[in-house]
Amino acid sequence: MTARATRTRYIRPGMLPAVLGAIVLLATIGIIHTDFYLYARYAVSILALIVVVIAIQHRKWWWGLPMVPLAVIWNPAWPFGFEEELWQVLVLIGSAVFIATGVVFRVIDTSEPPPHRRRR
Repeated sequence: MTARATRTRYIRPGMLPAVLGAIVLLATIGIIHTDFYLYARYAVSILALIVVVIAIQHRKWWWGLPMVPLAVIWNPAWPFGFEEELWQVLVLIGSAVFIATGVVFRVIDTSEPPPHRRRR
């Protein structure tokens, strides 16, 4: 048996919504307090909650904890009235939290490995 076959395979199930959340946050840094920012707040809040649900489904609920404040702060139903400078700092911190959670949150891949092909 080779060393490659005995290695544990990991997947990062929250990586896609985390990266999308960071992209949305960084894209909105210049449009804070505009009408389009409302739609961005919906997107950020929903993507944070998607990461929370994925973490709970994989029984790693503690990786969803950093996403809960992001979902609350960017929740458009009960908006916070922060100054624009504070929003810009929060956008940078929020995008860093999204990326860090997406990279660090990983689970063991339980899917069937692909069959090995023989070389002729």
